Amino acid sequence: MSSSRPALGVSLTIPDAFVTEAIGAGDFDFVLIDMEHAPISIDVLQTMLVALRASASTVFVRPSANDAVLIGQILDLGAEGVIVPGVHDAAQCAGAVSATRYPPAGVRGFGPRRAARLDGGRAEYLARADKEIAAFVMIEHVDAVSAIDAILETPGLDGIMVGPADLAASMGHLHDLGHPAVKAAVDTVASACERHSFPFGIFAPAEASARLWVRRGARFVAVGADTQFLDQGIARAKSLIAEVTSVD
Repeated sequence: MSSSRPALGVSLTIPDAFVTEAIGAGDFDFVLIDMEHAPISIDVLQTMLVALRASASTVFVRPSANDAVLIGQILDLGAEGVIVPGVHDAAQCAGAVSATRYPPAGVRGFGPRRAARLDGGRAEYLARADKEIAAFVMIEHVDAVSAIDAILETPGLDGIMVGPADLAASMGHLHDLGHPAVKAAVDTVASACERHSFPFGIFAPAEASARLWVRRGARFVAVGADTQFLDQGIARAKSLIAEVTSVD
């Protein structure tokens, strides 16, 4: 990913190697495999990571929970970084980061069964793992917004990504994701990242919001997802069918 422009990527939620390979061939800046909101088990994750081996995309995984054992398993399978949900305060953020680092810097257990076989072998992997693995957390709860300055000061944290929909739900606006209070909360996080000179990321699958956040200087933007691409393709096909079968 180039440091001179934002990294633009997509989410993977369909637990299928062929779909994964097809998305990987798009060579987006990053691909995010979402274990939190999709039926992706650890064994299926391994298959998806194998399918992405030839892709130029950086591969992140969002675990189903802020759990050190699960985060370790994900990294042992060769993910290049994690974007951890369930972070409401600085202590939870520190726990997430610690799970990505080997002792003494963290608590990651030893067992890089696939990761150590990818590039250079075990010794080389262990020499670079703590430096190269990206530790991100999700900012998707009103409590995390209140604690954002302390979260951003967490040693070893590489970036944050805002999840506007979950954030809206946590603020009582499940049925109004564009509520002004939600927009203000996202602005609070973005402003804090600017103050701290810290990488800001966001999920912005709608074209207008993606363009907005690129203009505003977001460093990571998730601009779509596999199921979204299906929905868009189906909608276009249905529109075409309606057009060509209409009676004048």
